[in-house]
Amino acid sequence: MPSSWSGPLQSLHQVIETLPLLVWRARRDGAWLWASPQWQDFTGQAEADYLGDGWLQAVHPDDRQAAQTAWRSAADRQTFEVEFRVLNSREQRYYWHKTRAGPVIDESGTILEWLGTSTDIDDLKRLREQEHSLLAELQHRVRNMLGVVRALARRTADHSDTMDGFLLKFEGRINAFARTQALSTHSPTGLVNLREIVFDELMLHHLQDESQVRVDGPDVMLGIKGSNLLGLAVHELASHLVANGRTEDGPFSLAVSWGIENGSGQTSNAPVLRFTWVARASGLAETGARLDSLAHDLLHSALRYELDAETSSELGPTGLAFEVRIPLARVQDRTS
Repeated sequence: MPSSWSGPLQSLHQVIETLPLLVWRARRDGAWLWASPQWQDFTGQAEADYLGDGWLQAVHPDDRQAAQTAWRSAADRQTFEVEFRVLNSREQRYYWHKTRAGPVIDESGTILEWLGTSTDIDDLKRLREQEHSLLAELQHRVRNMLGVVRALARRTADHSDTMDGFLLKFEGRINAFARTQALSTHSPTGLVNLREIVFDELMLHHLQDESQVRVDGPDVMLGIKGSNLLGLAVHELASHLVANGRTEDGPFSLAVSWGIENGSGQTSNAPVLRFTWVARASGLAETGARLDSLAHDLLHSALRYELDAETSSELGPTGLAFEVRIPLARVQDRTS
């Protein structure tokens, strides 16, 4: 250290030691001359460790090249700025830091040395990464939602004889889909409780009389695709019962249940979700009360194709019985 600088720098060092920053001085070429006690305490490096290029040993190996590249252009740009991870020796964990330095210049404009700081931005960096992740998930969901809406519109149109019939059925299906999306949005995990899906549909179809409606099942959390498809399935079943079961004119009964069971397949005993819907009401046994072709596709083809489900339904003399068994891992998948 030049003797002419000893007094001012000694005072500066004393001030620096009170700052919540990692502070350091470096020669014109980036070789460190001094680091504050904060750097030493954070990295565990003693003076002999960080002098020269030794400080790079505390930087994440993947970030060292970026730091050295920034130094090569610092003199021409009159500034040094780079982000890299610094090892916290006590926690043995790297923290992201924003590192900036400015030149100390003499009267002729020559750079004597650099004075720099490294500021902890780890929380901010992780928040940004989370933001990018959430944005990617949002874009993925929007694409999926648009795909579902297009498919519902096309398939409802294919199975509708009139525009009024199309609008009535399409609106009901879109509303059911929207309710599932709302439940997913309000969930901190993005998963949707099957119980909420069932009770929402029963409430909106006025199927709430406890003397006629029985619901039994544990809390089962569903992923995006699972909640969408089961939500539409419950909507189709409830709509079918209300439209054909004459629930306002006479007695009816509805039993909805679900649970987790061990798989019974030849190749896997992985757990499965078993969901059953048994509706009994006058009118359901009539020929005209059969599920329309799109409802049948949603309850069978879509569940089988999208979730590897096993489905069965029977419209008999006493009403409609529907059952679906879905591998639990498929119905809880959050990535689709």
